[in-house]
Amino acid sequence: MKNIKLLALVAVIAATAGCSTTNSVPYKASTSNVISIQNIFQSKGVKVSVGSFSMGAGVEENLLCRLMGPVTVAPGKGLSTYIKEALQEELFLAQVYSSTAPNVIEGKIEKLAFSSVSPANWEISMYVSSNNSAGYTTSVKYNYDTSFDAYSACKNVADAFSPAVQELIKQVVANPQFATLAK
Repeated sequence: MKNIKLLALVAVIAATAGCSTTNSVPYKASTSNVISIQNIFQSKGVKVSVGSFSMGAGVEENLLCRLMGPVTVAPGKGLSTYIKEALQEELFLAQVYSSTAPNVIEGKIEKLAFSSVSPANWEISMYVSSNNSAGYTTSVKYNYDTSFDAYSACKNVADAFSPAVQELIKQVVANPQFATLAK
């Protein structure tokens, strides 16, 4: 009888101990980023497209949070795809994006990490280049609030990814070399 109760308890624990997945909020373009892009490219009549975005050597695409499960930024999309599409959205809203433009911007994520304990933050470093420019690297350390329990802390990690990417793109477009990505 003792063994049956113990077995039942183990079965209940095993059934409820599965991984959870945390999804971030959808990306929303930053008005200040869009205005910066317009000020740099639109007055010159320049159009750009977005090429490949990849992870650098040793940079992990699938990040786990507190053994709770992966931080998923968007169902079916990897972190590099999320960042690529975020830049694409900013360029589109600035009215300088064209899928057939001869100026092709590419990116390589050189660092992608987060901390879910205080001080919680995302650290993202990206090398940006184009067929017109050797490019440059930008980095951001985006701080956010955390929580003691794993579910809330990991939800905060996922929720903070979108504003961290906004800040990364702000650093990309604020760099004086951004204008050299297109001719």
